Amino acid sequence: MLSVFTSSKGGSGTTVTACACALQSASLTGSALLIDFCGDVPAALGLAENTAPGINDWLAEEQTADGEALMLLGTATGQGLIVVHRGSKFVEGQPRWADLAKVLSSLPMPVFIDAGNAYLPEELRTVSQNIILVTRACYLALRRATASPKPTSIVVIEEQGRALTARDVEHVIGVPVIAQIPIEAKISRAVDAGLFVTRYEQVISQFLPELN
Repeated sequence: MLSVFTSSKGGSGTTVTACACALQSASLTGSALLIDFCGDVPAALGLAENTAPGINDWLAEEQTADGEALMLLGTATGQGLIVVHRGSKFVEGQPRWADLAKVLSSLPMPVFIDAGNAYLPEELRTVSQNIILVTRACYLALRRATASPKPTSIVVIEEQGRALTARDVEHVIGVPVIAQIPIEAKISRAVDAGLFVTRYEQVISQFLPELN
């Protein structure tokens, strides 16, 4: 199963949502892979910044690295989750999207991608079971989302005082809202303290979607 988390603008809660879903899946299945396209996952999970090659280096046009090499780039969190960080800021040459899609489709574990508002190629869209838009119910975010390829489902980050509702978001985007995650201080405190890996169950797991 491949689940990709996207957003139409920064600050939508995409990384924390992707991390929480990946951690929960690893807990339930014994292992999961989380790939970081945006560079924010290590900070969200309280991991040390990694200066070694990452997914962008694996994707470089001149590379011939295979699935085994991709897994070797990963860092284990100790919770059954393996994180492949971004590595270089940019991919050199034409990215090997087709190779990545083939590798991810063959892995025996659930795979999660934190894509943020980065470009999501058709090769990955085709093999993804879930393309999840993480958004706040605000006009600007929804306006941008309507100009992007349609996701398969939506996670709404709930803020008090918003005029728009989850039902409004469903109507605008045209796909179902599968979870609503409130903005709560205990979630941000767990992230800020570098303890999200050990506290996600207490602070956010009850709000997460069930992904198939």
